[in-house]
Amino acid sequence: MEEKDRLQRGILLTGASGFIGGAVLARLGRIPDLSLRTLVHRSDLPAGGPAGIEIVKADLSVPASLEGICRNIGTVIHAASYIGDDAERCQAVNARGTEALAAQARAAGVGRFIYLSNTAVYGFGIHRGAAEKESVVRPATAISRSRVQAEKAVLAAGGTVLRPTFVYGRGDRHFLPALIRALDRFPFLINGGRARLSVISVEELAEVIVALAAGGVTGTGGETFHVNDGRPVSLKGIVTSLARTTGTRRPRLSLPYPIARLVMGLAAGLLFDKDGRRSSAHRLFLVSRDHYYSAARLRRAVSWPAGLPFDSGLALCADWYRSFRRGPAGES
Repeated sequence: MEEKDRLQRGILLTGASGFIGGAVLARLGRIPDLSLRTLVHRSDLPAGGPAGIEIVKADLSVPASLEGICRNIGTVIHAASYIGDDAERCQAVNARGTEALAAQARAAGVGRFIYLSNTAVYGFGIHRGAAEKESVVRPATAISRSRVQAEKAVLAAGGTVLRPTFVYGRGDRHFLPALIRALDRFPFLINGGRARLSVISVEELAEVIVALAAGGVTGTGGETFHVNDGRPVSLKGIVTSLARTTGTRRPRLSLPYPIARLVMGLAAGLLFDKDGRRSSAHRLFLVSRDHYYSAARLRRAVSWPAGLPFDSGLALCADWYRSFRRGPAGES
């Protein structure tokens, strides 16, 4: 059966103007004669998108604007989210918006609903190769709490939740750019950069999402999956690859996590930033301790092999990350 035939009826994609949603849009655009609808709030879609796409202006934080959005839709790919520190906006967009979208999908008889979450919902836990059932959800930030509520709505509707950890690639403005800015400012690694992390390129993540939409997952109560490239990489390995491909600073010093947190917090003024303090501390924790996960269940579900090693994947988008460097190439 052709891929476009397995993608029953039409597809609704949210977040198509964003980092991950844009990659999914590009991947769907390679399927001929696909009926594709996108939910757009403020931003325009990337240039060069697929022809014939239906664009619907709506706002996840305004449930009434979603009325009828899933009509004649067979699959929803929900990749839109608010990732700032405004707790009320997190609730309005991520939690209540997803609940309203899931309700519209149920009312329209949508067959598949795929929601993009994140392993950050596990809070301040440390994970080494953990499977989904071994990982306890303990959200520590406003965004993670709102994502947990969104996950519950999707799972209750029989949908599928995907939890990547760190996503990199062309269009990334948060993961590696934040690391590059930190390396430009602070000449040290935390705990020697020994923390091992799950990563995945945005192109591979988009491939997996489309394969999942095409193949579906059996199960009556909804499914949750970790999604990564199956090759944990250390923070030191990430920094080494960045230095080799983009000329980013390669620090020679190491600080233990508590001291690094204090130094970076004082330098950034985070001790006086009540709203952002906890989320910033959590992001720092996530790259300072082991956070890598088993994606074996998803690999079996969609017959998905291990992806490119991080250094190979980074080399394909090195020009994107070079634009985030402040100093001259090779500065250390």
